[in-house]
Amino acid sequence: MIAANYGDWTPMTTNFAPVAASVAPPRPRPYIAATTERKKQNTQRGTGGRNMSGQSEAGRRFFTTSEVARYCAVTNDGVLKWIKSGKLRAFSTPGGHYRVSSEDFREFLQKYDIPIDEGFFSGSSKTRSVLVVDDEADIREIVRRVLKEMEPNLRIEEAADGYEAGIKIGAMQPDLVIMDVMMPRVDGLSLCRSIRENPDTRGIKVLAITAFPEHDSIRKMYDAGADLCLMKPIQFEHFRLEVLRLLNEASRGQAASA
Repeated sequence: MIAANYGDWTPMTTNFAPVAASVAPPRPRPYIAATTERKKQNTQRGTGGRNMSGQSEAGRRFFTTSEVARYCAVTNDGVLKWIKSGKLRAFSTPGGHYRVSSEDFREFLQKYDIPIDEGFFSGSSKTRSVLVVDDEADIREIVRRVLKEMEPNLRIEEAADGYEAGIKIGAMQPDLVIMDVMMPRVDGLSLCRSIRENPDTRGIKVLAITAFPEHDSIRKMYDAGADLCLMKPIQFEHFRLEVLRLLNEASRGQAASA
């Protein structure tokens, strides 16, 4: 079942309904913003989506709307709404595609209290990784395809149960583990507890998925330390936004501890 298109994400707790659409920028947890000094520009700066084709782009880095969407964990349509409403400065290429300068994106993040990942701006961010754990091979394949469409450079590994996942977690140290709750040998509840009890893995984000909420599995997973629990069938648009949110939180946590 595919959910509607959402402009922004909202962190989830025990409410698994899709997030309502909005054009207001997301508000993550408070942080200490990095400060930057805007350089004086010799070219006219556009607001909204003013066409600046032919202007010099030397020495400046630009982001696509898809890159901005992944960073902010929103849909591409959400970014387009920010641009058209004037919240985010952008210019259009001769082909009609929007580009956002590094300086304008930094200013936007600071204005709306969104954490700044310096690795993203320098291009030195490490490849992010996800471990998908489910005893059904077709479910793992569907999740893998969704993740690859969302972030092509994402490293994705699979495990068929909690025992195999425990071995892979120790080897790859993923940023996020997406796990089914009901699995043979070692289930999701036991796996989540082991992740949180180990000092080397307790910072890994955990997204649990269950088809049996009536068995009190959702509460138990949160008690075990899961960051988010969702119910099957997966609403994939909502799922993408939550995965991006968790990956971004993981990246910020790693940057803060570095």
